[in-house]
Amino acid sequence: MHALEGVKLTSVEQKILSNICKGNQNGDQEKPIAKTAQELQSSANKAVHSSEWSNIDGLLQFQEKIYIPQSLDLHKQIIALCYNTQIAGHPRHWKTLKLVFWNYWWPQMSRYISQYVSTCDLCLWTKPWQHFPVSKLQLLSVPDAWWDILSVDFVVELPESSEHNTIMMVMDAVSKRVHFIPTHMTVTVEGAA
Repeated sequence: MHALEGVKLTSVEQKILSNICKGNQNGDQEKPIAKTAQELQSSANKAVHSSEWSNIDGLLQFQEKIYIPQSLDLHKQIIALCYNTQIAGHPRHWKTLKLVFWNYWWPQMSRYISQYVSTCDLCLWTKPWQHFPVSKLQLLSVPDAWWDILSVDFVVELPESSEHNTIMMVMDAVSKRVHFIPTHMTVTVEGAA
């Protein structure tokens, strides 16, 4: 918990830490982590402690990061603490992950942060798109008669039937009528015409 040393905690952070302690005491952990926590408490030789797990003042820690119990509310509060503040300025996924990971850890944390960031209403409305602007739609000309404008598509790799393995579909843009023409997969442009 290197980042919290010598730092004065706000009331929100203190509330989050007390909820984390309560969650750890209630056993709100995932099964493998609950097993590790039990071994950590009961182990006399601290074999589980090694360099990864520790329990300091009711806070279960994994690699010096505070483990967050299986509580969506706690996860949301912690991410909001790092993401929604004016100083952080609604960073994208990786920066938010870095800010949260500085002090906290839980399984599949990256996936949850990604979901939280991608569904932030404020960001969806205000963040610029990272792609080229889309041009205006062009109106299609209205055909004068049936079969003036056609669309052609192929259904390929079908089982052989009467020496054909492909179906060419020709559709009229006006009437939406379709002709299905059996053909070969090796048909050329001249052969399709």
